[in-house]
Amino acid sequence: MSRGEKIRLMYRNLVKTVREAPAEPGVQRMLDLGCALLKAQSAYLIKPHETGGTIEYWDSLNQVESREVDFRMTNLDGEQYKSVDRIFVWDFSRYPILIDGSIPLAGVMLTPNTSEQLFLCLHGESAQLASHEELEILELLAEGVACMIDLQKTHAQRRINDQGLPAGALVKSLEEYIQSAALPEVYGVPARVLEVLQRRVGRTGMSIGEVADDLNLSKRTLQRRLQQHNINFADLRDQVRFHHAIEFLVHQELSIDSISTALDFSDRTSFTNAFKRWTALSPSTFRKLFRDYV
Repeated sequence: MSRGEKIRLMYRNLVKTVREAPAEPGVQRMLDLGCALLKAQSAYLIKPHETGGTIEYWDSLNQVESREVDFRMTNLDGEQYKSVDRIFVWDFSRYPILIDGSIPLAGVMLTPNTSEQLFLCLHGESAQLASHEELEILELLAEGVACMIDLQKTHAQRRINDQGLPAGALVKSLEEYIQSAALPEVYGVPARVLEVLQRRVGRTGMSIGEVADDLNLSKRTLQRRLQQHNINFADLRDQVRFHHAIEFLVHQELSIDSISTALDFSDRTSFTNAFKRWTALSPSTFRKLFRDYV
């Protein structure tokens, strides 16, 4: 594929995203395109912090097992990287980087208008990108990613305005809510409790007494076993409820009342109050934002 064809493909991808799906898929589409054009195996965006970095976005072909990575931005003299440039193609000779022990194929520090700095990182088996054409495509890719992030934030603000939410209300992306609602990795008795709670969603009650009966334990014994793992039953149940609430609201046609029942809330008001505590949004607003409007 020629340089011109690559640029046209990137432009068409950008325009298609703006026209058809201006919210969630945009950043991931650009990362997928970057992998294809630059022959990378994976691509993701890292948000740097004092002790490392957090992966904020990744391509669709790879699963991220841990969002926290070992990431440093200092040169050989210990000088911290600083730049005001919107797009800065990373100079690995000046700022050598290892991300979880691996040298990236390429990197770009980008600063979207609506976000803090993010590090665009591509991994692959080939040598680091060096040709003029490769670096030009990399820089254009970073511009596209920054554009998609800005578009996503703008779209989220428009949804806030459409819903009449208070000024300054923080609406995250659906991906961020899904990550917040992810089921915890637990072992032993907590894992058995999690399994029972999952099995009971939409079928039977989810009280600690009912779960204890399923495990052939007394309520007090179950509480004590969970405390040994520093886990509270109510918190674990809430995480299961949160996880399934998002699935029900976005991907199923159940009414809010039916979801309340499926998650063993006493009534719709109790479910609404809990969901607002988890997301700062009512269930009906969440459904409109991430299902009806997308």
